[in-house]
Amino acid sequence: MRTPRSLSLSVTGVFHKMWRAHNRECVFAQDAEKYNYLNALFDTYTENFRKNIQVHGYCLMGTHTHEVGRVLPKINKKRGLKQAVKLLGNWMRNAHSRFGMGYNRRHGRQGKVAYDRPRTTEIKNEYEVLKTMFYCDANPVRAGIVYHPSNYKHSSYRFYAFGERNKYTAHLTPPQAYLGCGKTAAARRKKYRRLCDLYLRQQSLIDDCPDETVDTPRCTSDFEGLLYAIRIRGRPLRS
Repeated sequence: MRTPRSLSLSVTGVFHKMWRAHNRECVFAQDAEKYNYLNALFDTYTENFRKNIQVHGYCLMGTHTHEVGRVLPKINKKRGLKQAVKLLGNWMRNAHSRFGMGYNRRHGRQGKVAYDRPRTTEIKNEYEVLKTMFYCDANPVRAGIVYHPSNYKHSSYRFYAFGERNKYTAHLTPPQAYLGCGKTAAARRKKYRRLCDLYLRQQSLIDDCPDETVDTPRCTSDFEGLLYAIRIRGRPLRS
């Protein structure tokens, strides 16, 4: 029996969500379907949901999607976390139903599109948020689709690494850990690129840096040290 989200997200409210297609079908194989999913996700991200849920990042693969975000229980002073988590479930249900019905209509099919309800794993503290975002960014590299996350257009990597904006990233709220990467937007982007490359190298996913990140040191042991430095630079992390 799956643990209710009100319990599984009871400490920090920061989540890593994964939604997998039924039978691992490649429902997101086409770019158009990835955009259809993002449209469904953010078209249903109404003002009430935005007040209670932040979305930090996303990455869409052929058979599944990743999103990182958090619920904001302090907004709901009367009901707190339970109400915020309920709103998260309502939002995901609305978005996934819209995408699923549209997908069946477009492809002349019936039945389930998703394997099950989304899996939402709690991120234990904000120190781990960037690591989770790097894990999501690395998915297309891990799958052999691209050499580097900067070459993949269906994730939030280029928003954080280069400041590129589109109608989907306009809905993102940078996490506290990202804001702790530097005092200016340029400094934060540079540190994000540097840390992500170190993560990729730590995971043996790349051997060299792309041209945009030639300043990245080759020592993979620097990764944890740099994350920790972000944590202690004077901006407290919220857990």
